[in-house]
Amino acid sequence: MSTEERIAKLEEFAADVRSYTQILTEMLRRHDERIDEHDTLFRATDEKIAALTDAQIKTEEALTRLIERVDKLTAALEQHTADGHGGRR
Repeated sequence: MSTEERIAKLEEFAADVRSYTQILTEMLRRHDERIDEHDTLFRATDEKIAALTDAQIKTEEALTRLIERVDKLTAALEQHTADGHGGRR
């Protein structure tokens, strides 16, 4: 193989490397964009989950207060009935 043929092959190889480098660079750029999109979606999902968690906690607290009030009302009604005020005459 002559020197000119070797140089031609090296130039072709260098051109291929540049082309593959450009392709790889574009693939990495697209990958980074997708990662950024996923990060944004994950943040939005985390915020929604946090809001749902807060709502669940508030619902449980309200239910606990309601149960306490019903228990007190039931006890008062039972006491009222036991005192003879709730029976049929």
